[in-house]
Amino acid sequence: MAGNNQTPFSLRPWPTGDKKPQNLAEFISRVNAQPSGFRNLDEAQLRREIQAKQQGMLEEDGVDGSDEEDDDDDDEVEEVKGKTAVVAREEFLRNIDFAHQSAMLALDSISLLLSKENPVQAGTTLSPALRDLVGIGTLGASKLREPNITEAQIQDDISVATGWRVMGINDMVDSVLAAAERLEKEIELEIKYWADVLAVSDDGWTVCALPQESHILGIRFGFAESAAEFRNSSIAPLIRNDDGTIKLGVGKVGGGSQRIRITIKKNGTIIDQSPLPGRIPDDAPLKDRVREARDTIFHQELWYELNREARILLAYNVYYDGPAITWKQSKETEFILTLEDLDEQDETNANYTKGIRSSTAAYSFLQFLLFQSHRQNYHKRTSLSPSVRQTDPNTSTYNILRCLISRFEYFKNSADLDSHLDKLVHTLRHAGISTALYTVLPPPNSPGSGITQVRHTPTTELLWVQQLVFNLVSLYTFHITPEARIWCYSRGFVRPFIGTYFTMTLKHPFTDNKDLPPNPLESVYPPADYCANVQEAVYYLCQAAVRVVSQKLAKTAAEKLADSNIQWSETIAGIGIKNNKGKDVRVDIDAVDNKIVLTLKADWQADKTSHSRTWTWKSESQNGEDESIEDIVLKLMRGDI
Repeated sequence: MAGNNQTPFSLRPWPTGDKKPQNLAEFISRVNAQPSGFRNLDEAQLRREIQAKQQGMLEEDGVDGSDEEDDDDDDEVEEVKGKTAVVAREEFLRNIDFAHQSAMLALDSISLLLSKENPVQAGTTLSPALRDLVGIGTLGASKLREPNITEAQIQDDISVATGWRVMGINDMVDSVLAAAERLEKEIELEIKYWADVLAVSDDGWTVCALPQESHILGIRFGFAESAAEFRNSSIAPLIRNDDGTIKLGVGKVGGGSQRIRITIKKNGTIIDQSPLPGRIPDDAPLKDRVREARDTIFHQELWYELNREARILLAYNVYYDGPAITWKQSKETEFILTLEDLDEQDETNANYTKGIRSSTAAYSFLQFLLFQSHRQNYHKRTSLSPSVRQTDPNTSTYNILRCLISRFEYFKNSADLDSHLDKLVHTLRHAGISTALYTVLPPPNSPGSGITQVRHTPTTELLWVQQLVFNLVSLYTFHITPEARIWCYSRGFVRPFIGTYFTMTLKHPFTDNKDLPPNPLESVYPPADYCANVQEAVYYLCQAAVRVVSQKLAKTAAEKLADSNIQWSETIAGIGIKNNKGKDVRVDIDAVDNKIVLTLKADWQADKTSHSRTWTWKSESQNGEDESIEDIVLKLMRGDI
């Protein structure tokens, strides 16, 4: 509290109310505030200023009422401003007084608190009113009593603090050791992980970052020339397991191992089936698991291409029903292609008792064809221009099923032709035509001819394989007599149609025909352009043999009997030998029940009586004639029969 003897705080505000000086002192101060003050002031000048002001007031009285209204408004504004200044002054003074009282109270409190220890110093700042009311030394800040901390307690506290520090250091050491152990274990796992990665990299696989997740390491196990959906999914992340081994994330492939299986049925019974390899275990080496994923994606792409191709081969008895593709080779035999999982190995239907293993051969051939299609894609992409690649008609589907069907049909037809030729030769030999024989020669322009004289390049190797796959040609030579020889080409076609055509020729394919005697078939029975099937080819060979044999028998009989009237003839009744005595012998060769039968039928008259007799020779030489056909013809022409 402030004492009564304190000088009150006051401020001199600006004068309010009338602008005229209130007293003489104020007037003198205003005059002194003007320039020169009272020094340049005289009575004459003051009278002139008073007179000028009076004249100005008279002039102001002569103006209209609007000026008076303006003066009234100015007076009102000045009055409002004056009231606002008074209110602000009073509020300002109240705030100053409140701050002054607060400061005095704080000073009295501190002085009273220090009055016990330092009464002299505190009395100079303590207000007399508070001294009289409370007194000196009422409050104090001294300690009530000294702390009871001993030296033993201090040492004990030091020991406790030291123990806490030691425990902290031990915990820190344990954490560092644990971190070192974890780091060492992590190093061992990383070494094991990267050892597997380096192993597959050294084995030829491409290790790279994933396209969409560059922070994850992956491996490419597919083929660069595959279809886009298989090329993009043939990459798997290399995920590290807890034990440091690598988990191959093949989720896009399907998660399971798959293979194509070929089943051959005859009359509804399985006679052959390609085997399925066993699935490798999960703990197998990484390179084996990568190879397994590669084989799976390869067979999935092969199945995809087979499905595409099967939809356009209905004319060749190929049927697609979703889980299987069926090719009916004949009424009894059918090939069934399926995509099987390798979860369980099934060998119950595999039958290799005959040693043919055609299903396994077809299984390997399908894989080779897809791989060859990849090589063709690479050749087109790297060698051909973009315009040629866009106009290539063979880019829609691969020739996989076509090649398989063409190859099986070709071998089947070639085997049938070979069998019929063998039976035909045996039949002629049983009939006494010892010059009859047949051979199988390598076709001209075979894949192996001249290959060592050409520098090996990827293009030449591709062409060589293409010729090996698509150039299905066999050459058969059928000798009836030394002069009469027939060369038969069997050709398998893949595009534009699937089939096997047989071409007959009477010219030697390797030598000049000028050095050979003329072939009697050129004028008697020249071949057609081609034969569409085995039956047509066998029919031509049999008919050509009939004509050659008839000519040979007629010539031999005319020479040995010295009868120029013995000649061979070709009439509506058949092909045979006759003379002017009415003797007629007809020769015929037919394929009956998959057998070749040579028939000799003779008609003659003796004692005005017509006689007829038939002789037959078969390829099996059972129930055949003991005499040769030449001896029988000679006896007929001499009249011994």
